Amino acid sequence: MSTLLLRRANISRKGGTWQHDDFDVFDADHDIGRIYRVNASNESWFWGVSFQLTGRKSYGNADSLDEAKALFKTEYDNWKRTDARPRDI
Repeated sequence: MSTLLLRRANISRKGGTWQHDDFDVFDADHDIGRIYRVNASNESWFWGVSFQLTGRKSYGNADSLDEAKALFKTEYDNWKRTDARPRDI
């Protein structure tokens, strides 16, 4: 199982203005996807593992940050089991 790290977009990305609830997801030093709040009024979150990494649809919506993190991790770990060799990331 992977240990993933969330970094706020305003810290991990150069330039631009990013919302407080916008995170890049890292596996070690590799940026592997993103989680961000879509709608603050109803706690809707988007999560997505990088298409460049997986080559398939690997994203969805969640009702909370914790749910988004769990869904992201499940998708990423499933991909790692089926495609054991990471692509250049």
